[in-house]
Amino acid sequence: MKNELIAKQRTQLSKSNSNKKQDILAIYGVPEMLDKITQKERLNLLNCISCGTVFLDSLNEVSHAEDFIVEIPSGLRKLLKEGKATFDSSSKSPGSYTPNIRLKGENGIAGQATITKGTDDLAITRSLSNLAMMGMVQSVLAKLDGIDEKLDEIIIGQKNDRIGEVIGHFKGFMDLYPSIKNDDELRNAANQAYMQIHSGLSKIHLQINEYRKKLDKAPKNHLIAFWKGFCHPMTNTTSKYQDAYSNYVYDLQLYNRLILLSDVLLYLKGDYEAMDNNHAVMNKYCEEYMDESFIENMKFLTNGHINGINNIQNHLKALNEAINGYWDRNLIIECNHNEVKLLNPNENESREI
Repeated sequence: MKNELIAKQRTQLSKSNSNKKQDILAIYGVPEMLDKITQKERLNLLNCISCGTVFLDSLNEVSHAEDFIVEIPSGLRKLLKEGKATFDSSSKSPGSYTPNIRLKGENGIAGQATITKGTDDLAITRSLSNLAMMGMVQSVLAKLDGIDEKLDEIIIGQKNDRIGEVIGHFKGFMDLYPSIKNDDELRNAANQAYMQIHSGLSKIHLQINEYRKKLDKAPKNHLIAFWKGFCHPMTNTTSKYQDAYSNYVYDLQLYNRLILLSDVLLYLKGDYEAMDNNHAVMNKYCEEYMDESFIENMKFLTNGHINGINNIQNHLKALNEAINGYWDRNLIIECNHNEVKLLNPNENESREI
């Protein structure tokens, strides 16, 4: 459903890559890094809430029900953040904002999440925010069109260095993340990784600007193309500018993929409102430089093959839709029965409050 934000157990990338090769993020193992976050935050949440004996009995009765979901109604996260709502203290007295538990593939509600006595409300709010953020990032990644450049052109030379700088620092943070013990450690590690990631992103942005300068000199019609060919008979000027265009749109798509990793860091360290600012530079750049005049020039240069520009525009649209609807969508959290058993070894005992 359109109004659902789903935090999946496994991060999936778009499968629309026309050359049938792995997405650049898959090559570097980014989905697996992101899954570490959803796993930790999911366990934190399940550790904070009591699912009730009704839910646990339902899981035991349905042999194939290995997976289930925790359904957080629209608006609850915002109200929890503002201190205007809490979970009900008992599943026997449900309120309008009670999170429901549903078995995947089954109809009806299997149980309702309840607060465990002594639980830190802030911990629940933080886990919900982080899981919602992961659902949003996963949703955007699943909609990204594949980058069409050849694999051997993607992962060599300076371009690989810039990709490695960004993803390498994110991986360094993720290696530490499961063992981080307190908020100060989290903020310090996230701040350091965020600055290093943006150093790499800045280098990619500078390269984007260099390609753009070349494209500003590209022929815009047949007369100019003829004249450039006449003045430089030994050089295939059209091919040179087409290569510049391919690199330009590739680096733009790459930048818009990699900046999502810095979004993750912002949310994990508590800067929930910072995503808009994080994307402001690139949004402004695309609005200013990818105008109708530029698109028409690139259509001439590439004989109408401007899939790269379309991919960039579609990505920005998907991201803006995800951000704008962040607080107004139901949060669906995919969970696993084994996680409940891990947290509750004596799961047959009643946990009603």
